[in-house]
Amino acid sequence: MDQNIPVMYLKPHRKWFEFERKIVPQNVAIWTMVRNEEFFLALWVAYYERFVPRENLFILVDGADSSLPDCLQGCQVVTLPKSQPGRGWDKRRWSFLSHFVSSLTYRFDVVMGGDVDELVVLDPLVGDNPVEYIQQRTSEEVITPFAIEVIHRVDLEPALDPSRPVLEQRIHGRANAVYCKPCITRRPLRWSLGQHYSDYPRLNLSSDLFLFHLRFFDRDTLLERQKQRYLHVTNTDSDIVRGVAGAGWMQPVEQVDAELQGFAKFGPPEQDGFSFDRLRKLMRRKWRLEERRQIWRHAKFSGQNTFVIPERFRSVF
Repeated sequence: MDQNIPVMYLKPHRKWFEFERKIVPQNVAIWTMVRNEEFFLALWVAYYERFVPRENLFILVDGADSSLPDCLQGCQVVTLPKSQPGRGWDKRRWSFLSHFVSSLTYRFDVVMGGDVDELVVLDPLVGDNPVEYIQQRTSEEVITPFAIEVIHRVDLEPALDPSRPVLEQRIHGRANAVYCKPCITRRPLRWSLGQHYSDYPRLNLSSDLFLFHLRFFDRDTLLERQKQRYLHVTNTDSDIVRGVAGAGWMQPVEQVDAELQGFAKFGPPEQDGFSFDRLRKLMRRKWRLEERRQIWRHAKFSGQNTFVIPERFRSVF
């Protein structure tokens, strides 16, 4: 979701599309919304087409002038009129997305998705197909995966090689509850700004499903995206226009870069930091209703400490 200037990011190598597909008839819809996100959209399609037919992938495009990768054949690509930035822009966008996704639940058994830099992953200890797992081994109306932010440890990892899977090259992460989103649903619901919370009153926090968030996965891509996002929320005098989008959009590039560099300065990554029972208990204990907006929220936590993502995830994407 950027300005109307097409931005070229790294393009995934065709090798990423050569996973063995396990397509069986499944009544599951997966969705995202994009503007000038060629790299992430190509990765998103390459990942999810392993689990559902392409006609089950819904891609909402903000504006006919948005740049798109050339790998979308067979997907449900819906081009919308460009939504001009201004006060309430992102609030209106997420209201629209809540209604759109809720409508899909009347035709599909399960609907899942969100921002294009987020992928729902099943722990390889349990299986290799998150869609099959959700259909066959869950029954909750709304499911929240636990969130792992993939971090580019600039002190330990070189520039990204687009011919290789991401998690072979980016092996560090952090837990960030902000991205533990209620992104899998069997029923209509209303999300808060950014899909972080919803009006669904129960927290079904999965122990097997993870949401991998890729905002910080590559320094060059991060800074270029943030540059475009910052333009989206500032006027011609470079002053921030309040109320356009969330706080993450309003950070200058230098601030975002300093945040990324902070992971390296904090210290070496933990080698055994992939147990989240304590954090899951905290989220459940702090579950509460925000009465003014009628939105249910869990606890927030994050930090600068990183951990090594276990070897079993390296070939997932």
